[in-house]
Amino acid sequence: MTPSHQSTQEPQCQESLFRLERRIIGGCVVLLLTAIVLGSAGCSKLRNQNSTAGAGGGSASSTSADNSNTGPSSPPSSAGKGTPTTWEANATSLNGTDGQTFTVACSPGGTAHSVWGSDIYTADSSICTAGVHSGLITYQQGGTVTIELRPGRTIYGCSERNGVTTSDYGSYRHSFVFKTPNTESVVREADDQTPVLWNTPALMVSFETGKTYKFKCPSSGKESTVWGTDIYTLDSSICNAAVHAGKFTSESGGSVTIELRPGEASYKGTTRNGIKTNDYGAYGRSFVVK
Repeated sequence: MTPSHQSTQEPQCQESLFRLERRIIGGCVVLLLTAIVLGSAGCSKLRNQNSTAGAGGGSASSTSADNSNTGPSSPPSSAGKGTPTTWEANATSLNGTDGQTFTVACSPGGTAHSVWGSDIYTADSSICTAGVHSGLITYQQGGTVTIELRPGRTIYGCSERNGVTTSDYGSYRHSFVFKTPNTESVVREADDQTPVLWNTPALMVSFETGKTYKFKCPSSGKESTVWGTDIYTLDSSICNAAVHAGKFTSESGGSVTIELRPGEASYKGTTRNGIKTNDYGAYGRSFVVK
């Protein structure tokens, strides 16, 4: 070989080796960068999954949570919870329609408020106090009751139960009853014979001559005022007039039907069956015991 030829070939060889080293180094760099990118992406995905799982989001996390038995279970919606209400609240404030039901929760430590009716109550009666009267809750513990709104009635009875004495009333536009397993039988009985107390007069009836009403008087009766004999003034005690007429005793109580009559010019008092009635002058409306 000539010297010129050797000098030419040696730089070319060195250049080739240099290029090869650069390719190898470049390839390694590419491989290294690829590994870093893939590793970062993988770590990033793992972090995202872990973050999602920690936050409770994502379908996989939800499914896992739903199938877990380690956490507390939520109570069912039918666990007997009602809308909190005050002891003063009545059914009129619910703004419902006849046939609608409402469940309300009466707080412990309640106090008595006005109630008209017995088993069937006027809509302006205290729901919670009526609940105590019906034996469903107590003043001390309160409790949850469900009522059903009903149409109005021409007469509402009264009674003394569970420490609550309700009042009688005449015609009222809306009523309510408590929803229990025996609601309909209780309502039928109240429809058949209106419960009254021994001092209840017949004044609450819708007066129409010849019309009849059936009442139920409790046992262990107490004496109350009656005017007349056989024909009694409308403001006379229904139950005591029934005892005077011989329908039942004060001790037993019982059912009595009265018929409305026109007023009399005078009423004569007598003593019968342990009941003493009084004389009276003219009075506009009367009743007789059937």
